[in-house]
Amino acid sequence: MVKRAVRSLTGSHSATLFEYERYPYRIGNRDSVQPGDPLIYLAEGTLQELETLNRSKRFLEIDRNTIRPLNYIGVVKAGEITLQIFPKLFRGDASFRHRDLIARNVLKMLIIAENLSIREIDVADLATEELDFFEIFVHLFAKNLNKLIKSSRARQYVTRQEDLRYIRERIETRRYTNPARLHIIPGVYHEFSMDTPLNRTLKYTCYLMSRMVRNDENSRLLKSIVNLLDAVTLTPVSLPEIERIQFNRLNARFEPFIRICRIFLSHSTLTLQASDVETFSLLIPMETLFEEFIARVLMNEPQFFFGQPVSIRSQKSEGYLARDIRGKGIFRLIPDIVVESSNGHTVIDTKYKVLTGEDRRLSVSQADIYQMYAYVTKTGAESAMLLYPDTVQGIKGTFLFDDLPEGRSETVPLYIESISLAYDLTSKTGWSRFQNDLAQKMRMVSANGGREGPTAMVTRSESVTI
Repeated sequence: MVKRAVRSLTGSHSATLFEYERYPYRIGNRDSVQPGDPLIYLAEGTLQELETLNRSKRFLEIDRNTIRPLNYIGVVKAGEITLQIFPKLFRGDASFRHRDLIARNVLKMLIIAENLSIREIDVADLATEELDFFEIFVHLFAKNLNKLIKSSRARQYVTRQEDLRYIRERIETRRYTNPARLHIIPGVYHEFSMDTPLNRTLKYTCYLMSRMVRNDENSRLLKSIVNLLDAVTLTPVSLPEIERIQFNRLNARFEPFIRICRIFLSHSTLTLQASDVETFSLLIPMETLFEEFIARVLMNEPQFFFGQPVSIRSQKSEGYLARDIRGKGIFRLIPDIVVESSNGHTVIDTKYKVLTGEDRRLSVSQADIYQMYAYVTKTGAESAMLLYPDTVQGIKGTFLFDDLPEGRSETVPLYIESISLAYDLTSKTGWSRFQNDLAQKMRMVSANGGREGPTAMVTRSESVTI
């Protein structure tokens, strides 16, 4: 077991953890984290709450004496303790020293992956040393939404059905049958109202957030939004209701904020007591975020990254691997990214795993190789790539598919590449370095089907026969 010192954050009951690191814990009378003490002290009830949360979304590996965060990032509140889980983008203890950079990078990835209209300066200038991930997430949302609502209120015509004492638009004659109530007119009319699904979603999300934040500025911003939406009904909103919200030129500016509401409501679990929050988690799967971030970056500037005009498909079905006895397709094939250019097809799949490079297979899993073989044969791709995050030592190599189905005699290279997420993605210099690094890898795999070109530098090759 590797013992890692847990650092306290904005109070004695908050701790920062990094994915895949083991942290010792001990059962005590109450929850606490002491500066310099490697142990997390958990009350029995708190441990049970963590185990309950873990059953619905496995974000921790809980052993007898240690807890180990898995591939979810975010914030978990249980009992009197708050656990903040970050991706591990640096070696050893350097991750904690660069915690503010990691927080900014995660938010930058969220902004790009979800296509959110949050200005660059809002992320870069935020005092992340003093706030945890959840507080930063809320701050960006609340600050921008508060400004927008003050300048523009989203309204739309809403159908109302009420008993009136005067005629307004249309009378519901089927309900106008009681002689003793002829002075009451059942009517249907339209009202230009703020009490819409869009505003109810914003108000409900802000209300929930306001119950959880500890930062005074965030609390003030969220309460200001709730007050500005005073005419809107405060009621729980479901994810299907959010999906049914329609956007047009009048309310399009609110779409990014509704997407943030969806992120918050879909990735969080919440148990409220009468006066406080009992348990809360906002957990985002890092593998999904990494996949969507890379795809969105490539799709935003395809010619820059591939060095030529290309067409990019992301998360689109490429058919089925097999069919059942009735002829119906099973095992749908959905590669992360398919790139089509004048040189042919390239299939790219992102994998949020840590490669060690300790053997000739570079620690790439056999299942991932089989998956890429299926993509290559089904799409007729001339090249392929598995792209991993680079957290250790810039592992790269090439495998060769040389036993393809009948009719394909050529060898198809499968590039194994890793991309660093440790650049400062919120600075112009760091973002430029990240883009250039990614472009070098993409241009290699797209150059003449990935077979040649000045950037095609390979450190290790293996012939793979399936």
